Amino acid sequence: MATQPFSEMEPAWLSPGNFDDLGAATLGVTIVLAILSVLLVILRTWTRVSTGTFGVDDGLMIIGMCIFVACCVSTSIAVYAGLGTRDMYLQIWNQHAGVMYIIYFQITYAWSLPFIKSSICLTMLRIITEKKYRIIIWLSMAFSVASAMIGFIAVVALCTPLEYYWDQSIDGGWCAPVGIITGLSYFISAMSVVTDWTCALLPCVVVWNLQMKSRLKASVCAVLALGMVASAATIVRLPYLQYYNIKTNYLYNTSNIVIWSIIECGIGIVCGSLPSLRSLLKSWLGDKSSNGDSYGKSTGPLGQSGGGGRGHPGGSIKMGYLASRNGGYSTKISAPPRTQGEWVELDDDTGSEKRMITRTVEVTVNVEGEEVEGSTSRH
Repeated sequence: MATQPFSEMEPAWLSPGNFDDLGAATLGVTIVLAILSVLLVILRTWTRVSTGTFGVDDGLMIIGMCIFVACCVSTSIAVYAGLGTRDMYLQIWNQHAGVMYIIYFQITYAWSLPFIKSSICLTMLRIITEKKYRIIIWLSMAFSVASAMIGFIAVVALCTPLEYYWDQSIDGGWCAPVGIITGLSYFISAMSVVTDWTCALLPCVVVWNLQMKSRLKASVCAVLALGMVASAATIVRLPYLQYYNIKTNYLYNTSNIVIWSIIECGIGIVCGSLPSLRSLLKSWLGDKSSNGDSYGKSTGPLGQSGGGGRGHPGGSIKMGYLASRNGGYSTKISAPPRTQGEWVELDDDTGSEKRMITRTVEVTVNVEGEEVEGSTSRH
């Protein structure tokens, strides 16, 4: 039996006496996470573009967010058709339409997840330089993409034609045993849990070993560890995968799978976007960075002239007069310590610390043809 046009559908789950909380909960969670994801990705993109740091990871997150929105649209229509509602409240056409939009949900879910996780992995590669950690991240990204693509291929290949999923009156159509789909779902979920925990815990290990204030370490790790919430959603979903094999109350039971899958993707987008918004939040709160990117003037004792220069913690470039041995005057230029060597910076936070080599240079300029000695000191 073919499904009815969308304009002719009547949501039985909204009828008086037929209300099912699971359908309403699925719709509510889907709408909230879709709106939140769009807003955060827009803010993330605006922040990265305005600071000149837009990268491949941001582009992948935009693609993942767009596919996730399509996933949310499919889910919302599925709920309208009967997802989350028991069989006793549904007509045959409701069940067919619900299954059709569940298939669309599975396809868009399979495509959104690899883009989201790849974006998170590439973001971590921005700050992680140790080879062993980078290898782990690349492997996690590869496993995420591979498992998601296996899921997508399984959905589109296990029934021929695709419409046979929801309309088994089609002549010549066939579907593989449902147990294959269930087994692949367990495999993909297990891989997702492993990659989620890797993406959540590995950055925390790296950040905790950086030279940063403990308070800043804790806050950064807390944001990064939110990825474990996505993993928790995957774990909660595991017991419900068995309902792919049960036809009774199919739309009601599979709604549990859908809602936790939506939470997994939505939380992934939120966790992947929050770290890049710290500088934006600080600018809104009126905080000023003190990481050495301000300019100013310095003044000294009588006889010195203030010279403008690039500021830094500890001073700026100064110019003044020195008396020479022959009674003349020379110009003294004192350069402040400069950052040398390796340093680590997650953003423009004031709590970041840098390892630096201090270098002091004094240059003496001869005035009126008199010879004046110059000196240079390093330490």
